[in-house]
Amino acid sequence: MAEDKNFKRNTAEILAEFLSDERVRRGLDYVRSEEFRAERDRIRQGAADRLKDVRNRYRPRRRTPESAARERELTLRLAEVEAEAAELRIRLSELLQQEEELRTALEDL
Repeated sequence: MAEDKNFKRNTAEILAEFLSDERVRRGLDYVRSEEFRAERDRIRQGAADRLKDVRNRYRPRRRTPESAARERELTLRLAEVEAEAAELRIRLSELLQQEEELRTALEDL
């Protein structure tokens, strides 16, 4: 029983000393402040918004098999068009280089 009282007294002394520390008091004042509450609410709202965005991004799309097939078809066609456009850009680059070489050759004459 005496040990129990000593433990309680020692614990109370430690807590009293801890709570009397200036840094701890400033921290407690900040945690109780409106500024802290506003910041916490802002962070919570931001986290809720990010979670909502992630859920929406990875939520399965509700589509019919026909629309899924159409999407695949359009995606493949888009890839084909992008590849063709890249080839045309390369060809255009080659033609522009040839044009520049011909103009230079004409100027040298």
